[in-house]
Amino acid sequence: MAEPIRLTLVSASWCPYCVPTSTDRAPVLAKRLGVPFRLLDIDLPASEDEADRLVRAFGAWKDDYVIPQAFLEWSDGTADAILVAVRSSPIGETRKAWDALLADPERLRRRATE
Repeated sequence: MAEPIRLTLVSASWCPYCVPTSTDRAPVLAKRLGVPFRLLDIDLPASEDEADRLVRAFGAWKDDYVIPQAFLEWSDGTADAILVAVRSSPIGETRKAWDALLADPERLRRRATE
């Protein structure tokens, strides 16, 4: 049975949906889930390729993909896109999505038992 092993946030420093909206909430969610947090900035060469790989494999991929995207990674090598921002939506919608995840983080673990 797969177990969650990490929460990864794909973001960029210039993105108001990312900073501070997501960068403040994602580490809190990771802590509540008991997993490490990883931040991948699409504008940093050291993390761009890994961010692209994760989004291409498990997220909402386009050449100009939307950020932020948050992934719960599992011990079996898979990942669930637990948050994908909606392009041109109000920032408040991204906040609401994070608030819903933080309100019941254990529901994200249920995948392991289903």
